[in-house]
Amino acid sequence: MRNQQKTAEQRKVNTKGKNLLIILALITLLLASIYQHFSNKEDILSLLQQGEPAATEFKEISGVYKTYELWDEHGNFLSYGVIASASGYGGPITVLTFVDQEGLISNALLLEDSETPLYLKRVLAAGYPENLRGKIISEPLENQQGIDAISGATRTVEGIILAVEKGMYQIGQNQLGLSIPNLNTFYFQWQDGLVILLLVTAICAATFKKRKLRPWILVAAVFILGFMENNSLTIGNYMSILTLKMPTFFERPIWYVMVVGILFVTLFWGRNIYCSWLCPFGAVQEGIYKSLNLVDYKPNPKVIRISRKSQWFFLWLAALLALVFNNPGIASFEPFAVFFNGDGNSSQWIMMGLILLFAIFLLRFWCRLFCPVGTFLDFTALCKGKFRKFLTKKRENDEKARATSCQEKGAPCSREKTEEVQFSNGDKAVAVGVFIIWVLILGALVQNLGLF
Repeated sequence: MRNQQKTAEQRKVNTKGKNLLIILALITLLLASIYQHFSNKEDILSLLQQGEPAATEFKEISGVYKTYELWDEHGNFLSYGVIASASGYGGPITVLTFVDQEGLISNALLLEDSETPLYLKRVLAAGYPENLRGKIISEPLENQQGIDAISGATRTVEGIILAVEKGMYQIGQNQLGLSIPNLNTFYFQWQDGLVILLLVTAICAATFKKRKLRPWILVAAVFILGFMENNSLTIGNYMSILTLKMPTFFERPIWYVMVVGILFVTLFWGRNIYCSWLCPFGAVQEGIYKSLNLVDYKPNPKVIRISRKSQWFFLWLAALLALVFNNPGIASFEPFAVFFNGDGNSSQWIMMGLILLFAIFLLRFWCRLFCPVGTFLDFTALCKGKFRKFLTKKRENDEKARATSCQEKGAPCSREKTEEVQFSNGDKAVAVGVFIIWVLILGALVQNLGLF
């Protein structure tokens, strides 16, 4: 009886400790969100002087996008400044564009973005947006010389160009009275149609329990979502929602289909269909395991349990960094882009190699032990059941009922007699691999911050 009471008390202490950690985690995220809100405010004049240093006075004029007339200390007109945003890969890209009276771009500054730092560095190294200086505002930028696409960062470049075009066309039409072309802000390609078809097929197959179609759908996901579109879901996608830095619907409709669509399907259906039916990286790991695994290895449950608990820590850390630095792209530490597009920091490259190695011995190694997207979607799927229990007031406490049953029968609970499974050499190797990947995840986040 005393042992049973001690066990019950220990469970209460563990539950209180767990609840305290959850509360502290939520408080830190709330404080980070408040910090993000107030730190984003900047003096308009100092902002305009970054692109027009001689400006001492400005006047805001009407327009869809914030537009300013700039003068120097002698009252001479300098240029127009306009702030406009467009959708990049990770979310909105905001650019401050300066246009002179001759209808030429005099300067362009990148003010804010939601891109993965590695891709953005590549774009900045190619000269964007400074290479837009001197371009004529009455013609589409992509038709003018010196505007080149950047391999692996096409959507980022398109977002910068579209943001500049939005601003320069407004000035050209409203302030300079120029004839300007129509601006296309709706982007939907045939590849996006394939993504939607694949998503609908997976939902239908899962609904009608057509398990025989699952391998074929996963193969299609590898080629369409993986290699063709490089459109694997990342935690950075959902951090875009948390930080309110989502792309515009008409500019990135496929983003809403994938990110928001899968979130709602998971929430209302109560099933994580993406991870089991659509995840291209999960499909690759599953293929490696089924084709190369020759060892009947069953990992120690303790290793799996501890590693799975760490998923919440890295999910919280990614969310915290995204809020503090106001960039959801920082949160994406997954190795998906490395595998499917050959893009990533050094930590992600090493991480990918280790994951593919351990995937030979453990089915879906990354998915089971580390993936933040899977953790988030699994939790979302559970919300339906928990909400239903809340509405029907049928909460059950299995642990308490189990303990009561043991006391009534005067028999010890079987959990107290659970024997510790000894760590095998394979378990030790997996534990070392898990620890190394933890370090690499931290390294990937630090590299995303641009610290090294």
